[in-house]
Amino acid sequence: MSEEPPRASLFQRVKPVDPAQRLQVTRLVPLVLVETAGLAMLFALYRLLHVSGSVLAPIVIPPIVSFVLVFATAHTPASRPLRVFTSYVIAAIFGLGMAAIPGPRVVDAVIAAALTLFAMHGIGAFHAPAIAVSMASVLGEPTWQDAIRAFPLLLGTVVLVLLMAWAAHKILGDETYPVAWW
Repeated sequence: MSEEPPRASLFQRVKPVDPAQRLQVTRLVPLVLVETAGLAMLFALYRLLHVSGSVLAPIVIPPIVSFVLVFATAHTPASRPLRVFTSYVIAAIFGLGMAAIPGPRVVDAVIAAALTLFAMHGIGAFHAPAIAVSMASVLGEPTWQDAIRAFPLLLGTVVLVLLMAWAAHKILGDETYPVAWW
């Protein structure tokens, strides 16, 4: 009588998931459940902080999108923790800085996005969702008081997203996240 090969359990180390490939239901269901649980926790935090309806609301959404991106593409350079964090710092500086400069909001938003792209590409910290922060910061027309509150809120959310992506990988037994810090 031959032995059956061992089955991969939910908690065993598995190959990284390529988000562009079709997954078997046995892998798809746990993956989507963990991603959805992470999103639910982040949206609960969003509600608890009472930012919905304020000028801060659009600034907090991109890091929530980053959770799924970082979780699904953990093996890519754009999902490395220090690059993700740095991209949001850059976006916040240019976006909130441009928001303080009077002028046509759409033009200022485009300038903020261009400066963000230039800096992110220049230092090798490209993370696409962060670009939305620089534009939303300007278009939301925050006061300087809002900008001061937004900066730590944004960066705290990004740190939480990275910790949650790490925990999600541990739960599913995927490759060790992060593959590299930078």
